[in-house]
Amino acid sequence: MCATVELLAGVILEHIFHTRWWDYSKSRFHLKGYICLKSSLAKGVLVGLAVKYLAPLLLKGLEWLPDIVVNLLAVGSFAVFVVDCLALLMGLHQMRKKWKLSGTIATALQKTSQQLEQNLTQKAEGWQDKLHKKHLQKAFPSLQKPTAFEEAPAVFAKGLGFYKLFWLFLIGSLVGDIIETIFVYATSGVLMSRSSLLYGPLSVVWGLGCVLLTIVLYGLREKSDRYIFIGGALLGGVYEYMCSVITEKAFGKVFWDYSAIPFNLNGRINLLYCIFWGALAVIWIKEIYPRMEKLIEKIPMAIGKRLTWILVLLLLVDGILTCMALYRLQQREQGQPATNSIEVLLDQWYPDDYLYHRYQNML
Repeated sequence: MCATVELLAGVILEHIFHTRWWDYSKSRFHLKGYICLKSSLAKGVLVGLAVKYLAPLLLKGLEWLPDIVVNLLAVGSFAVFVVDCLALLMGLHQMRKKWKLSGTIATALQKTSQQLEQNLTQKAEGWQDKLHKKHLQKAFPSLQKPTAFEEAPAVFAKGLGFYKLFWLFLIGSLVGDIIETIFVYATSGVLMSRSSLLYGPLSVVWGLGCVLLTIVLYGLREKSDRYIFIGGALLGGVYEYMCSVITEKAFGKVFWDYSAIPFNLNGRINLLYCIFWGALAVIWIKEIYPRMEKLIEKIPMAIGKRLTWILVLLLLVDGILTCMALYRLQQREQGQPATNSIEVLLDQWYPDDYLYHRYQNML
C-alpha cells in the first residue's frame, strides 16, 4: 500500500510541478526512481508497528476523554489539516510562478541561494539608509517632516496573510448571513435565522467559503471568467458537501437539505446552488475582493491588530459554546442526563426550544 501511494504521488507531483520531489534511482530494485524495495519494506514495518501498537494505545487514551472533547479535537484537527493543505498549495503555486520550475530541485536551490543573497543585499542597503537617516537628523535637527529617506507607512493586512483572511472571513460571514436570510424570506415568506453560531449574525459556511475562494481562485483573476466559474462551482460543491457531512457527523443534525430540489446529491448539494457558487466566485474575484482588499488595508495598523485579536477571542468562545450546546442537545435527545456542572449549565442556558428557534432549519 505504501509503495502504491508513493508511486502515484511521485508521478502526480512530477506531472504537476515538473520536478522530482524524491529519487531512488541510486538504490537497488527501484522503479524509475519513484519507489524502491528498501524504502517500501521500511514503510511497511513502520505501518505495521503503528497499527499493532500505536493505534490501540491512542484509542485507549481517547476513551478517557469526554465525547465532546474528542469531537472538538476531531473537527479542530481536520480544520488545521485543511488550512495546512491550502497553505501548501498556495506556497507551491507562488514558488512555481516565481521560479518557473522546469527542471530539477538543484535549479530551484540555486535560485533560492541567489534570492537569499539578493535579500541580504537589500537589507544591508536598508540598514545603511537608516544609519544615513539617523546621522542626517542629528546633523540637521530641523529636518522633522517627511523627506525622500522617510520610510513608507506600514499597511495593515498587506498581502494575503492571516489578518486579511480573518477579515475576509468575518465580512463574508456577516454578508452571507444577511443574503441568505433575505433569500429565504423572499422565496418562502419565512424570516428564518441562518446564523451558524449562538451569538451574532454570522454564517461560518459563507465566511470560510470566501476565504477558500480567495486562496484557491485568486490566481485565476487574470484569466477568462469561465475558468473562475468552473473552479468556483466545483470548489463550492465539494466545500458545501464536506460541511454538511462534518456537521452531521459531529452533531447528529442536518442543517440544510436539498432533497426536494432537482439534481441534488444526497440532499447535501444540488446543481442550482453549484451554479450560484460559480457565479459568486466570478463576482467575488473580479469585483468584490479587489474593493474589499483596499477597504481592509485602510484600517490603521495599531487598531487593526488589536481589534483582530479581540474578535478572534470572541469568535473562539462563541464557536466553543456553539459546539458544546449542539452536542449537549444531541445527548438530551438520546436520553442522557447531565453528569457534571457544565452540562447542567448548558441545559439551563441553551434548552431545546432555544436551539431549535436559533437553528430553525435544523433536522
